[in-house]
Formats: sequence, structure tokens, C-alpha cells
Amino acid sequence: MTQATSNAWQVTKIVFLRLRFIFIFIVIGVISWKWELIMNVKDRLLRPPKADDRVQGDFEWFCPMHPSVVRNDDKEKCPICGMPLSKRKRGEQIQLGPGIVGHLQLTPFRMRQAGIATEEIGYRTLVRELRTVGLIEWDERRLAHLSARVAGRADELFINFTGVRVKKGDPVYKLYSPDLVTTGEEYLLALKASEEIQAQPQPEAQAASRAARLLESTRERLKLWGVTDAQIAELEKVRKSPTHLTIQSPLSGIVIKKDIHAGHYVQMGEDPYTIVDDSVVWMQAEVFERDLGLVREGQTVDISAEAYPGEPFTGKVIFVAPQVQAETRTVKVRVDVENLKGKLKNGMYVTALLRIPLGKQGELFYGC
Repeated sequence: MTQATSNAWQVTKIVFLRLRFIFIFIVIGVISWKWELIMNVKDRLLRPPKADDRVQGDFEWFCPMHPSVVRNDDKEKCPICGMPLSKRKRGEQIQLGPGIVGHLQLTPFRMRQAGIATEEIGYRTLVRELRTVGLIEWDERRLAHLSARVAGRADELFINFTGVRVKKGDPVYKLYSPDLVTTGEEYLLALKASEEIQAQPQPEAQAASRAARLLESTRERLKLWGVTDAQIAELEKVRKSPTHLTIQSPLSGIVIKKDIHAGHYVQMGEDPYTIVDDSVVWMQAEVFERDLGLVREGQTVDISAEAYPGEPFTGKVIFVAPQVQAETRTVKVRVDVENLKGKLKNGMYVTALLRIPLGKQGELFYGC
């Protein structure tokens, strides 16, 4: 009997111990659930009978969310919602307009932090925004291949590595070509013969015509081989055929390919240098198949890059690819982008935003 009584007492102690923990958890849960109500009751019991008892001077501080909370200074916060108190003249009441049931006042910092903005209500065109990613590439129409027009040996290079920015007319390399030297001598002989015929008191018309044709054909051959008008004028001035021809850049841009070295023998048709004009670049955007019907050539595209936050770039759609990529179900849309400052680099990822008007002003389309 004693053993049974001891066992029963142990079981009772365990049950009461567990019930005590359960009761504590219930009390904590009720306090957490009704915390706001408890604080309201506390504030009602502890605050003075009248707010004027704690307010002195010409100004007072109150809670915009709970106007009944009034204090003498702003050292405390609202005991109900925890908001900072706002300042007003003592006894001043906020007049609310018709239909307004409450008034909330935020500091400029809180407005910036919450991203609050206001705008006047009005009619405008309903626009759908299509946002996608894109890749910056060189404009293929602005590539210049410095193809060798005559065979020769590159004796001196003015550009020794890729990535160099050049201007139109800058020297690229010097080429020695026996054909150019021979043609230069022929041009000087034709020029001398033409001048001698013209210097005669009564030049023979047929001979003068032949000399002029020979001079012009030789001059045209030099120009076809890449000799500029300024170089031909220098040749006429010094009256000596140069041993080397300086190849100049035909445009301003960046050298993106160099396949030559000093002493390299260049064959006719080779491309020792490739230069691209990067004042305008391509942005290849990826547009999903379902959005393809919204894209049209000539549309304006707003472009932003992570490298230049807050700096907008503007482009225009010039081409929509005729095929859909099977792997991604997207279509490439080519956009011309002005790059006068050279900030957009080849291979850079950007974000493209197309705004497509969906109707006239004042119209509303549901389900767009």
C-alpha cells in the first residue's frame, strides 16, 4: 500500500510540473497576443487625468496616430504605436476635411525611407513596360578592315597592341613595296613629260592628250593602292618617289584586331588591322516569344547599365531577328545605341526597357 501511494504521489508531481510549464507558455502567448491592449490599459491607468497637467509652454507634442497621447517634450515616443511625437501649438486642433477620418504626419526622412511620392491626377496614355536584358556588341556596319591593296613589307608599326583608340588619319604602319616605288617613278616621269609639252610655245594637242591620259592613269593607280591625295601632292612637291607608304586609319575608333608584326610581309588582300567606330554600338536584347508582338522597328528603348547607375542611355530598335532560339524561346532584337563618350563596352550586360502604348489617353484596358 505504501509503494502504491508513493507511485501515485510521483505521478501527481510530474503531472503538476508539466501543467505548470503549460500554464507558463499559455500566459506568455496571451501576453504576446494582447500586448497592445495591455499597453493601452497601462497608458490609460498611468497617464494624468488631463493632458494639460503635463503640458507647459506654448507648444506640445502629440502622436499623429493617437491624438489622445500628448506630452510636454519629444523625449518620449507614443506608448501605443512607438511613433515619434509631432510638435504643434498648445491647444491647436487639426481640422480634418470632409470624408477624412484620420491624419498622419511623416518626417521627410520617413517619406524618403518609405519611398512615398505624390503626383497630380490626370489623364495619360496607358503604357505597358517590357523589361529585358541585353548584350552590347560592336556595330558591324562600322568595322574597317585595313586590307592591304598592294603586297609589301611592314617595316614600322605605329600601333603595337589592340585596344588603342585612334583618330581618322592617324598613321598605322609603314609599308615598303617595290610596285609602289616603280609606280611613283612612272608618275613623276609622266608629270615631267606633261609639263614639258605644256611648256612648248605651240604644244601638239595629240601629244598633250596622251601625256595627260598617262599622268591620270598613273595617278589613279596610286590612289587605288591606297595613296592619298595629300601624299600624291607631297610626291609632286619633292619630285622623288618615296620608298615607304604610310597606311593611315580611315576612321576614328578602337583597334580590335592586330595580325601583323615589324618585318611582316603583307600579301594583297590581307587584313593586318581591324578598327571599329564605337560612337554607335549594338544592344542585342532577348525578347520572349510571347512578347514579340509588342516590338516594332523604330521603337525607343531606355537602357541602363550597372556600371553607371542613374545614367540613362537611349536606343532605337532597328532589326528583329527572323528566327526564335529553340533553347530559350527568345528572339534577338537589335538596338542602335549612341555611345559618344565610349562608356558602353563590348560584352557589357545592360537592362532594356520598352514602353508600349496600349491605347488612347483616358482609355483603360482591363486584363493587360
